[in-house]
Amino acid sequence: MSPEVAALIARRLAAPKQFEVVTLYADGTSHSHPTETRAQADKHAVGERRKVGRSLINRATGVAVEVVDVYVSAL
Repeated sequence: MSPEVAALIARRLAAPKQFEVVTLYADGTSHSHPTETRAQADKHAVGERRKVGRSLINRATGVAVEVVDVYVSAL
């Protein structure tokens, strides 16, 4: 990896996160994805909203869980 690319990745990881996408599951658990901008959060939320109503496998437990809601929130 070039030094320029490594520096860009380091800057992006260090940038303050101002928004988050929160995914809520039927079993009461949630998952959040912090982002730098509202546009990034909206873009990520589009993909997460496709999962609403679907039954997914929880990687930690192996149990099927349904996605019930997705929202974007400011931090």
